[in-house]
Amino acid sequence: MISNSKKNSIIFLFFFIYLIVGFTIFKDFGVGIEEHFQRSSGFYWLSYLLEFTNLETLKAVVNQKISDLYKLSPDLPPMEIANYYGIIFDLPMAFIESIFNIKSSANYFYLRHFSNFFIFFLSGIFLFKIIKLRTANSITALFGSSMYLLAPKAFGNSFFDGKDLFFLSILTICFYFYFSYEKKRNIKSLILLAIFSAFATSSRIFGLMVPITFFLILFLELLNSSTHKDKTFKTIIIFLSIYFISLYIHWPYMWLMNLNELSNFFSPFKVHGSFKVFFNGEFYESQYLPINYLPKWILISTPIYFLFLFFLGYAFYSKRLFYRFLNIKKISLSNDLWKSSNEKFDLINFICFFQIIAVYLTLNMNLIKGWIHFIFINYFLIYFAILGMHILFLKIRKNKKIVLCSIILFILFTFELIYKLYIFHPYQSLYLNNFVSKNSKSLYEADYQSLSRFNGILDILNDSKKNKITIATASWTPLKNAISLISSKNKKKLYFTGTANKEEADYIYTNYFYEVDVRYNNKYNIPNNFYLFKTLYIDDIRVYSIYKKKS
Repeated sequence: MISNSKKNSIIFLFFFIYLIVGFTIFKDFGVGIEEHFQRSSGFYWLSYLLEFTNLETLKAVVNQKISDLYKLSPDLPPMEIANYYGIIFDLPMAFIESIFNIKSSANYFYLRHFSNFFIFFLSGIFLFKIIKLRTANSITALFGSSMYLLAPKAFGNSFFDGKDLFFLSILTICFYFYFSYEKKRNIKSLILLAIFSAFATSSRIFGLMVPITFFLILFLELLNSSTHKDKTFKTIIIFLSIYFISLYIHWPYMWLMNLNELSNFFSPFKVHGSFKVFFNGEFYESQYLPINYLPKWILISTPIYFLFLFFLGYAFYSKRLFYRFLNIKKISLSNDLWKSSNEKFDLINFICFFQIIAVYLTLNMNLIKGWIHFIFINYFLIYFAILGMHILFLKIRKNKKIVLCSIILFILFTFELIYKLYIFHPYQSLYLNNFVSKNSKSLYEADYQSLSRFNGILDILNDSKKNKITIATASWTPLKNAISLISSKNKKKLYFTGTANKEEADYIYTNYFYEVDVRYNNKYNIPNNFYLFKTLYIDDIRVYSIYKKKS
């Protein structure tokens, strides 16, 4: 048996190495396709709040940054039409950038990248705490945290995605405080749960699943004759008060809400417009994707051993819950559905995950970027995967050889995953598992986050000897935005023409991300006076190509 001190040393070493690796590589990632918009959101709301102060110097800095941002990206939508976006990441980033008057465009994106990664890292520690509370086993908790932090889509996005990946981080932390509340049942834990439920809701509207589940569980408790109803109603009042106060304090959507439009509360959170989405070798309207779009993306881009453990854990819990329903007693409903706070927390996760499935199946989801809008599902994948692992170990614990072999097998899978993360760097978010054959990897959109723009421009700068380089684009990617990480000297050499007059450019970049069906629309065709200069493949996935004008 491993002593507790050695276990603690192993756990500390894992988190320490992970943090050091993140600190070492956070500058390797390009600018995500939504980062300029998110940055503009932070400055817009910082400017809005500063209007209520006399901080004239800070106001001037913020206004100048907003002006510079829209000069670089004039096509960004005005923030007035997007007040439903959460600001708990973007506004503090804008404040830090302004208060220190960071003028280097590379530095303020590096600040965002490391901050987002660090928050994800912290959420991994909170997941460790969740699993430790659930299983009372620190090694199992370490396995769970390693899966959570090394999941390729999550790890890759953790450096540049301050919206969807950030929501995963906040949601995970929120679930820790939910579990803590179920364990302690005190006012402090209830207040923290309400505050982080509000953070989760403002980060993504799917965060509503937490308060909905909270009230559903309280309703089940009320059906139990032994429950103190006065105490339950007090809990509801405290939670609702803190939740709505927290929402109002930090969510612009609440500041500007028109009560006459309350019936359209959810309308702004939908993706408006219709685009072509390349999936499984076909182009689909984004409003009419096949029902297997989201499940298949998850199946092909999640490590296979994650999926095996998830299905094991989910099947076990579904079976247990089914038998509990069959044996419900009229006078003690809640006690029939869970026998401890651990089992109750399993039910909480099950109900939340069921809400996600129900929303996906009943609403016409308009998706254009794989499962990135649903990356928060990663939390539930890991939770039920670790539940499966925990149950499996309980069943085989008497056979020490099988336990040892299982641990070794898991460690080998983890090292194989780390190797994959290494060869994909810095495009870990493009990962596809071994379910996808070499020939099938061309049937799915790869660089829909447009990270490769930065590296594509660097390739062009390294090749060209001109003082003025004209670059066109043959994909639905705003290439100019990527220059934020380019040195000032090289920025002056670059001239971008977009998708127009491609035949007159020096180079053409494409990451094969389209909003039209290129089989019938020649918008992104490569002119005949260009030849293929470079294509980057990683693990047989085509990331981007550069075409160069013939001499």
